[in-house]
Amino acid sequence: MKKLFVNAKTVGNDCIKNDALLVEDGKIVSFLSEFKKSDFDEVIDCKGNYLFPGFIDIHVHGGGGADFSDATVTSFEEAVETHLKHGTTTIFPTTMSVSIERLSKIFGIYRDFKKTFPFADTVKGLHLEGPFLNPTMCGAQRKDLIIEPTEKETDFLKDNADIIARITCAPEVNDVIDMAKKLLPLGISFSMGHTAATYEQAEDAFNNGFTSITHLYSATSGFHKVNQKVHIGVTQAAYGLENIYAELIADGCHVPKELLRLVAKIKGINKVCLVTDAMRAAGTFATESYLGEIAPENRVIIEDGVAKLPDRSFFAGSIGTMDRAVRFAINCGFTPCEVSQMTSLTPATLMGIEKEKGSLEVGKDADIVVLDKEFTVKQVYLKGKGVLS
Repeated sequence: MKKLFVNAKTVGNDCIKNDALLVEDGKIVSFLSEFKKSDFDEVIDCKGNYLFPGFIDIHVHGGGGADFSDATVTSFEEAVETHLKHGTTTIFPTTMSVSIERLSKIFGIYRDFKKTFPFADTVKGLHLEGPFLNPTMCGAQRKDLIIEPTEKETDFLKDNADIIARITCAPEVNDVIDMAKKLLPLGISFSMGHTAATYEQAEDAFNNGFTSITHLYSATSGFHKVNQKVHIGVTQAAYGLENIYAELIADGCHVPKELLRLVAKIKGINKVCLVTDAMRAAGTFATESYLGEIAPENRVIIEDGVAKLPDRSFFAGSIGTMDRAVRFAINCGFTPCEVSQMTSLTPATLMGIEKEKGSLEVGKDADIVVLDKEFTVKQVYLKGKGVLS
C-alpha cells in the first residue's frame, strides 16, 4: 500500500523538508516534490504540521497508572500504550531495583507480553536500573533492595540476555565490571548510574565497555573528596570521555534549561539522549502514586510537575512524556532538527537500532509523530499505520 504524507514540515537531521513523504510496506520509500494524488492508495494532508521521527525512550518505568515492575501483562500494555499516545514509538521498559525473584517474574511477564501485544514491535528490550547500584547514591531507589552481583546473579542475567537491552549500575561496586565483561558480548549495553565513582573509575568502566551515563546530574558523582584527596566524578567524565553518551531527564524539573544547553554544547547533540525516566503517574492527573511496586514503602507525591519522596528529600522519577521533552528542549532554544536528534537518532544510535529507527530517511521504518506548531501530538504512525483514533 502506497501512503503519501503531504503538506508537512518533515524534520530531518539538519533541515526541514517540504517535499511529500512516501511510505510503502511500512518503510519510507522516497520524498517527492511533484506527484499525482491518484497514483497513491492514501494521501494524508498533514495541514502544515511537523513530521518528527517516532521518539525513542531508553529510560521509562511506567505511565498511565501502571509500572513495569508490577509484573503483569496489563501493566506493560497500559504503560506502553500511554507513551505511544505521546509519540514514543520505540520504548525500553525500565525496572527499578527489585529482588531477583521479582525480576524473574518481570522477565516472564515480558515474554508473555511480547507474544500478545499488538504493538509489540515498539518494545526493544528491558533496561534494568539496578539493583547493582551504590547505596550511598540510591536517590529514590530503595536501599534495602540494592545488592552486589555474584556469580548467581550474573548467570541469571546471562540466561535472560535475549530480552535485556541495557543495565544501569555503579561501576565502583564490587564485581560490577566483571559482570559487565561477561554480559557485554551477549549484546547487553552498560550505563553508569546511581554511582559515586571517581573519574578514574568511570574511565575504567568506559574502557571496559560502558557506553553511557544514566540521568546525568541525578545521582552521578561530581567534585568530592576521598580520604582528603580531591576527586572529580562521573559528571565530569561525561565531558572528559568524548565518546560516552549522556542521558538527561528532560521534564523541565530534573535539569534546568541552562544545564541542558551546556551539556549539549560540550557533548554535542549526537551524544545527548533525552529521556523521561517516567514513573506510573505519567499521563495521569494523580497527586499521589508509587515508585515501583504498589506498596506503602514506595509511596510518592506529585507536585510541581514531578514525583517526589513524601519527605521531599529526592525527586522520585518524572511524570513526563517524550512530547513534553520535545517542548522543553524547544523552549531551551534548540531547533526542531536538534531536538529530533536528541529524542530519536541519538538514542537509536546508542542502542544500535539506527539503521531502522531514529530518523525519517529512505529505507527506515515509517515511525512518524505529527506535531502541531505548539509541538502537541496530533497523530502517531507505526510503520505507516496510524495508532490514534
